[in-house]
Amino acid sequence: MAQSFIEALRLLISHSQSLEAREYRPSDLSTADLSPVKIDCQTETLSATGEITVEILNAEAILESSIRPETYFKPTTEPSHIFLTGATGFVGAFLLYELLQQTNADIYCLIRSPNIELGKKRLKEHLQSYLIWQEPPSNRIIPVVGDLSQPFLGLTEEQFQVLADKVDVIYHNGASINLVYPYSALKATNVLGTQEILRLASYLKVKPVHYISTLSVLSSKAHAEVKEMRELHSFNHHQVPSGGYAQTKWVAEKLVTIAHERGLPACIYRLGRVSGHSQTGVCNTNDRLYRMIKGFIQLKCAPDLDAIVDMTPVDYVSKSIIHLSRRKQSLDKIFHLSNPHPIHSSQFFKWICEFGYPLEPISYEQLQAKLVSSSELSPDNPLYPLIPFLADMGADPPREKKSLEVSSNSEALNFDCQNTVNGLAGTSIVCPAIDDNLLFTYFSYLIRRGYLDAP
Repeated sequence: MAQSFIEALRLLISHSQSLEAREYRPSDLSTADLSPVKIDCQTETLSATGEITVEILNAEAILESSIRPETYFKPTTEPSHIFLTGATGFVGAFLLYELLQQTNADIYCLIRSPNIELGKKRLKEHLQSYLIWQEPPSNRIIPVVGDLSQPFLGLTEEQFQVLADKVDVIYHNGASINLVYPYSALKATNVLGTQEILRLASYLKVKPVHYISTLSVLSSKAHAEVKEMRELHSFNHHQVPSGGYAQTKWVAEKLVTIAHERGLPACIYRLGRVSGHSQTGVCNTNDRLYRMIKGFIQLKCAPDLDAIVDMTPVDYVSKSIIHLSRRKQSLDKIFHLSNPHPIHSSQFFKWICEFGYPLEPISYEQLQAKLVSSSELSPDNPLYPLIPFLADMGADPPREKKSLEVSSNSEALNFDCQNTVNGLAGTSIVCPAIDDNLLFTYFSYLIRRGYLDAP
């Protein structure tokens, strides 16, 4: 029980080949050939013990046989038409901004919306909320009304074909992110959606895919003895990442790898904990790191745990991805993007105290008692959702325990970022250190926005 609680807190504190060239030959695929395989996403697939095994995940990682390039790939560093998913997310908004800054291309953004005009309005308001909307280049944003979880991305077959013929490169950042939901609840968007992206990339003309993944795919208990994970490491057969979200990203990476082996040019970018903008402090306050900060400040205490805090500013992440993706030398590579100098949680909490918010270091037993005490924790505290989990921990057997028993190995590991370092050499793109200046920028923004009361 204690270990489960510790892992839940760690989760809150820490972050979550050459290509074969083919001669050109016209595609003889008919519309019927494009029909996606229908897979039931409503039923959780488990082993006899109730656990998702690596055998089950490998069985999920089967890319439809018709998804393979049928034409010769003509590489370009100056695409005219770019397709982006996930633009309405935090990282996606900054990827869109950097694409507008670093290219002259039209950016086609997949978005769920009743119509194009409302989709355009939603994208504008989203970028404005992060202080990155600029009128002149933003006229190159073209909403594509669809749904990542649906066949053909929610488009008609004709719309899908038109898009496939127009787009030059794809940035697949869209995903359903929930650290509690099981694999089955996230599969349609994260796994089958990736299959549809690969279908789009390989149909008519070949389009490189830049897939945005997560370092959480490496959060396996099998890596307990591993000190460093290199970008060149392939998934071990015994590895099962913890949590439904990481499992879907694991399977999706496998699909991208299979498509690459069939001749599709692709890159994978694994992100650590993406934090706010290093200059403006703009951040996603729904992120669990900021919810944790606010929750502990309200409680006036913090857990005395051996954990690390990885904060990788979103401007560094987005600039790096777009720069790397435009280099011909980047194709076929995996890139790790995390802060090379994470800090210990005790140092982080000490800084919060010095900023003016008193935090008493307490044991996990004491914090557990505070969390389950209704007099200590009000429903508006961001840590309030932990109460049902803590109450259930005393049940026999515990209910829903597995959903929050998340290994922190991905946070404890050191991640080799050599491909990223090599690709950014000679540029001004450098990951900011987690120091007084960065934290002051973040907390100043949180106070200005009203998310935190001034100390």
